[in-house]
Amino acid sequence: MAETRPNIITILVDDMGFSDPGCFGGEIETPNLDRLATNGFRASQFYNTPRCCPSRACLLTGLYPHEAGVGMMVYRDIGEGYEGGLNKKCVTIAEVLRSADYQTMLSGKWHVGHEPAFRPEERGFDKFTGIYTHVDSYWRVLPGCEIYRDGEIFIGSEETPRDPYAPDEEFHTTDFFTNVALDYIDQASQDPERPFYLHLCYNAPHFPLEAPDDLIEKYRGRYAAGWDQLREDKLARMKEMGILPSSQKLPETSGFDQDERDGFDFKVSVDSGHLPAWDSLSDSEQAELDFRRAIYAAQVEHMDRNIGRLLEDLSGRGILDNTMIVFMSDNGCSGELGPYGMNWPEYNSANYKDWRTEGGWATAQGQCWASLSNTPLRKYKIFVHEGGIASPFIVHWPSEIAEPGGICSEQVFHMIDILPTICEVAGVEIPTEFAGRRITPGQGVSLLPWLRGTADSPIPRTLYWQHEINAAIREDNWKLVTSDDRDPNAWELYDLSRDRSESEDLRERYPEKAAELETKWRKWAKKSNVIPYPESRDCLRRIQWPPR
Repeated sequence: MAETRPNIITILVDDMGFSDPGCFGGEIETPNLDRLATNGFRASQFYNTPRCCPSRACLLTGLYPHEAGVGMMVYRDIGEGYEGGLNKKCVTIAEVLRSADYQTMLSGKWHVGHEPAFRPEERGFDKFTGIYTHVDSYWRVLPGCEIYRDGEIFIGSEETPRDPYAPDEEFHTTDFFTNVALDYIDQASQDPERPFYLHLCYNAPHFPLEAPDDLIEKYRGRYAAGWDQLREDKLARMKEMGILPSSQKLPETSGFDQDERDGFDFKVSVDSGHLPAWDSLSDSEQAELDFRRAIYAAQVEHMDRNIGRLLEDLSGRGILDNTMIVFMSDNGCSGELGPYGMNWPEYNSANYKDWRTEGGWATAQGQCWASLSNTPLRKYKIFVHEGGIASPFIVHWPSEIAEPGGICSEQVFHMIDILPTICEVAGVEIPTEFAGRRITPGQGVSLLPWLRGTADSPIPRTLYWQHEINAAIREDNWKLVTSDDRDPNAWELYDLSRDRSESEDLRERYPEKAAELETKWRKWAKKSNVIPYPESRDCLRRIQWPPR
């Protein structure tokens, strides 16, 4: 490949917690992510958004999601800011790089608009193989989740799909998306004068809980100590590694109201602020929950092994050193489907063989184990507390990173920074106009000075979030956050320099600061097409689903 301009790969994973990878203190074995970290750059204060679609829009465009038209999920159009797909006021990384003679390729999950005008083929990608929306199974292709290639169905909804790259092996989306990526890199190698951009989007480790049997067995029993002890153990590792300061504490999560419990089931599916203590559970319940976490861990390691396949391919071609690889998650770990995740008695370890390929939305690990994945951060995916919007972040680029293995812990970064970073790396300006349309200017900064060790860190930043009725603003070390932006009394104020877990609400102590930040947030919200969702507008148009 060309030595003057690097190849660029963005790897986006789905619902991975802040501290899941080994290189961020995690207990799951991720040797390939650890390899990237050892030879690369890590940031311990990198933000995404709290949900899949908005984060993907943010990453691709360098804009806040509402500015790009994806303020919510992409299944309905309720007007500006919530348009069901990327609007015409934004430009994607692929569009910019293709105009600079990069080869542009996408393998995996798109999920920023499935109507024809919103698809990757229309937003700068030369090649696309993957799923326009969500993925409901790893082993099967379910109706509405068909795999497309360049606008046409490539693998239809089948109970036993076959990977064309490995027809004699059991189909698994993680393996398949990697196979596509390796094929695309091989094709790109036929034109070595033109560098490539690959956007590789795994659905792992998003639920449903489905992973290779050998990996599940590897992790069974490792979680018998329970989430309370394992969170303490992980926090100690994170401090030792320099991911977190030595003063960091865990947020309080135990104290679950037993009146809300009905045997092994739970009647709540939203964050109560409290979780059951591990020691309050019976031996059989603990064994079942150990099994569920083992599946999740297996999903993560399986994904890591596939990243290892990618690295070996790049190394074998002699282009690894001249390839910038950026790794991140689309949101924090999911606490969906209640504290335990699975509330259906038929889904258990005894009959796993019966439902392992069933797919659907019935199986997840829940809030208790998500609290381990997000250690030491509060809450989960969908919320804009730290557990919902903090991502592990790694950049690997051996030829340019000044301090391989270093951790940037002081500077705050955000997904809006990825497009300006990639544009600077590729030597191309972010356009103010593209294809005859005016482009909304972004507020991101290039990470290149931090990668090269030339930045005067930290620089002041003001960042914003809104999703459903969750809202937040971070200005330097102050963060104002709420789980209900309709209630003026629901805001909470934290000093993240000493309280990353958002345990001590300082609003009553510093009311002027809280009022100042709320005013700034509302000004940004008005400017950025942020409308309280969904009460403020009637649904104008439901987007056709499944895609056709």
